[in-house]
Amino acid sequence: MYQFRTGHPGDLPWLYEAVAAGAWESLDPQQRLRLPPATVAQRGRLQLRQVLSGPASALFVAQLNQQPVGYLLLAVAPDGSTEEPTVLLIDLWVHPLHRRRGVGSGLLATAERWMAAVRLRKVKLWTGLHNRPVIEFAVRRGFAPAGLIGVKDL
Repeated sequence: MYQFRTGHPGDLPWLYEAVAAGAWESLDPQQRLRLPPATVAQRGRLQLRQVLSGPASALFVAQLNQQPVGYLLLAVAPDGSTEEPTVLLIDLWVHPLHRRRGVGSGLLATAERWMAAVRLRKVKLWTGLHNRPVIEFAVRRGFAPAGLIGVKDL
């Protein structure tokens, strides 16, 4: 049975590898052709360190038999339009062998309980339009599309 808990410093060795895998998976196919995996891993680890060092972040870990199998990373920041405190779902990743078994849903439910306990009412998730599994996961869990970010290469 999967268990969900708050992350701690002892998770960092495993987390660095998981973040690298998640960062690579989040790229669209064109980006994978242009970027070396080591660069993507380094950027993912840097983002992890930056978020965790911030004043308002939270890390949740899923584990099976004491072994971590997934994580969810959050940061709290003012909404760009309303200044309302908003949770930013920075990263959610589950090891491929444990996907489609409720691990991501369990991590999100754990995070939502934390949000309710600290009286945060809004959570935002950003992902690329190419990332259909993430979009479908989010919609099934009540996220509504709220805009489109355009990218133009010159």
